[in-house]
Amino acid sequence: MSDAYALVLHSHLPYVRGAGRWPHGEEWVHEAILGTYLPLLVLLHDLRAEGVPYRITIGITPTLLEQLADPDICTRFLAYADDQIRRAELDAWDFGVAGASARQAVAEFYRATYTRLKHAFTQRFGRDVVGAFADLARTGEVEILTSAATHGYLPLLDPRSIEAQLRVGLASTRRLTGLEPTGIWLPECGYKPGLERSLERHGFTHFFTDAALMRGREVARAAKPYRSKRAEHWSGAGAKVAVLDENDPLIDPTVDVLRPYLVADSAVAALSRHPEISGQVWSAAQGYPGDPFYREFHRKDDRSGLRYWRVTDTTVDLGNKAEYVVSMAGERVREHARHFAGSIRDELAAHRAATGRDGMLVTTFDSELFGHWWFEGIDWLALVLRELGDIATTVAGRLEAHPPRERIALAEGSWGKNNDHATWLAPQTQWMWDGIRSVTSRVRTLADDPPRDAFRKRAADQALRELLLLESSDWPFLVTTGQAGDYAAERFRSHAQRLQRCLDLAARGAGDDQVELRSLERVDNPFPDARIEDFAEAG
Repeated sequence: MSDAYALVLHSHLPYVRGAGRWPHGEEWVHEAILGTYLPLLVLLHDLRAEGVPYRITIGITPTLLEQLADPDICTRFLAYADDQIRRAELDAWDFGVAGASARQAVAEFYRATYTRLKHAFTQRFGRDVVGAFADLARTGEVEILTSAATHGYLPLLDPRSIEAQLRVGLASTRRLTGLEPTGIWLPECGYKPGLERSLERHGFTHFFTDAALMRGREVARAAKPYRSKRAEHWSGAGAKVAVLDENDPLIDPTVDVLRPYLVADSAVAALSRHPEISGQVWSAAQGYPGDPFYREFHRKDDRSGLRYWRVTDTTVDLGNKAEYVVSMAGERVREHARHFAGSIRDELAAHRAATGRDGMLVTTFDSELFGHWWFEGIDWLALVLRELGDIATTVAGRLEAHPPRERIALAEGSWGKNNDHATWLAPQTQWMWDGIRSVTSRVRTLADDPPRDAFRKRAADQALRELLLLESSDWPFLVTTGQAGDYAAERFRSHAQRLQRCLDLAARGAGDDQVELRSLERVDNPFPDARIEDFAEAG
């Protein structure tokens, strides 16, 4: 046995296909493809080609997978990339005429970078971002996690909605990647006791939680051992089982965030991110992205919208930011990567010295932090993966090699403010949850007696898609955080209206409504294999 490090990225964007462009809408996906997903894929494929022994775990939500695989979004992304290249070319010309050599150099850097990434998208990856991620999983460098279908906030949903979110999400990931994920990213790390049993029914073996929810207390001894294979293969040859005996503790008296725990009486393991070391990356106050020499995200050129300034000081007004210099930022990337890698090794060594046990240190981050929000983040990732390749692991690989034995009873909550549900359930979002509960009863009635008529059945299936989209955690999140509250409220109402129309069509039959149903199916087209039967009771 040995110490290990698991770097986990969570990739998610709300369903915004065809629902606006700038400042809110589908352009969020275009920006993330150009700023995060393509640079990340180029990095990971390059490292594999070089033979660097890295391992990384990447969650991609079904909502995002569906959009990345959508032909219309891919076409519009190319137009977006071409536009960014043209903007950089014009800026380079103008800055050259004006004698602004520093900004001209950055504009040329943008032009070359965006051109290279567009070529990678069209030629190297064949416009198939999802396939490029799946290819890395098939050769073992990457573990792909799934999630609930539309990133629904599971602790506040009814049991049937939870089942549908898991069923449809898992089916989407299987269809689009050809993979059988064993790990899941619970949306917003939202958990309530008993959720582990739903995960177990769907064959999941592990998920992630916030350290604040890992509060040890005794649980019942009627417990199942961890099994490394999916549920339908658990009895097959080669399946590893962690056999419990009477001396195995059900809960370690002091919770250790450097090891996984089986949850309650299930065979599903929970893993916590290391809060302090993860905070070195994402913390607004203390994290690396706040370094004075890194690119400032919030200030853009008035004409092109490109960014030519650096952080300078987090307290400095945007108008007083200093100019960005690529080479100076590169020096800071190298220093921060060395510091982070050293922190990982030091923490693992200290843990071993204190406990006499191996540890697996887990850090979790939103993928979109890297490259998009933190421009230099992809370069930082490259250096960290190289530096820690000897101890890097996927989470599934580590659990299979070293099945967990200790058990824990997690507290209900999330990663949100105060670790409770308030980021999603608040006075200003109560109307959303009331609306979801109201319409769910009609969908339940439809699922209990699915239509036999082909047209009505299509309408019922589309009603389920609209319900899943209505349940997205993004809409209340954007309202309570004030990031795009009006947009989120409008999107919620739109899905609610379409859901009502689908229910009406499912109730009365075709008539002259074939065109309307086709229109609804085209507007919201994710999860083509979802069926109203997915909303049936758990079986």
